[in-house]
Amino acid sequence: MMFANDGWFPNSASAGSAASSAEREHVAMSSRGLGWTGLQFERRESRRGSYELREGSRHHLIFVGLSSGLVVCECNSERIEHVLTPGCVVVVPARTPVRWKWASRIGYSVLLLDPAVLDRVAQEVFGLSADQFILPRCERRNDSAIANISGVLALEALSRDRAGSLHSEALANILSVHLLRNYANDNSGRALDASALAEQPSAQLAPAAAGHPRAVAQALNFIHQNYPHDLTLRRIAAAAHLSPFQLTRLFKRTLGVSPYQHVLQVRVNNASSLLAAGTGRRSLAEIATAVGFSDQSHLTRHFKRITGVTPRQFRG
Repeated sequence: MMFANDGWFPNSASAGSAASSAEREHVAMSSRGLGWTGLQFERRESRRGSYELREGSRHHLIFVGLSSGLVVCECNSERIEHVLTPGCVVVVPARTPVRWKWASRIGYSVLLLDPAVLDRVAQEVFGLSADQFILPRCERRNDSAIANISGVLALEALSRDRAGSLHSEALANILSVHLLRNYANDNSGRALDASALAEQPSAQLAPAAAGHPRAVAQALNFIHQNYPHDLTLRRIAAAAHLSPFQLTRLFKRTLGVSPYQHVLQVRVNNASSLLAAGTGRRSLAEIATAVGFSDQSHLTRHFKRITGVTPRQFRG
């Protein structure tokens, strides 16, 4: 099962460090080509085979089992037999040399988290520098939080929606917090003290967020000026002089929604204005592109969810 192929994501492992003999692999869905940063996603099915990352991956790899089977893992001179079951989770930290072998058909999802994201969240949210914690290789029978994140990423990858990059950035922050709270250890190998990881919003917000109305206004202004384009959480946060994590938390606290949800609302509102004003012979596909959706189906899906009617019904 568990691997991330250089051919899928060219930056996921060191060049020349990966070797595979998997038979008849099938990529069911992937975030490749969607412009996601910080967190990538892929869902795969494979017959028997093997995979090796001799120098490890450049990403933290989080695998979610989708089928049953037996996978043999060789890592740090250990040979471990994983009983793969639907919902099981395996975490392999970046730069960990590892080799897997399996003898039956398997299915799994893999989340590729940029270590820089985890390090940034550790510092911004919990006050931990990169040398103060360790993300170990581990396995859990199930983890509903990671399974939910994987499911959302799968839907975003399947939809091919350009706004999905904004969502994936937010999920990268959420995943990082979860890994720090539930998987990371201190330098002695002991689990981090959960009580010491309590978030302190007022202390953790950047100086620009102290007067949060101004920061929110700057973010909103940037969104309203750029909503037709491919927005990212990092670009919006930079406009407000905040980190992506701080921006998400501030939006939730002051507006009750995430930046991603607000961008969708702005796009739907502008689509409504175009439809209400009359668009002549302009098609719904053209309107979708004009307000930032990747195609008509994405416009229709979000328009109906927010307004209760389809764009065609709204237009009359």
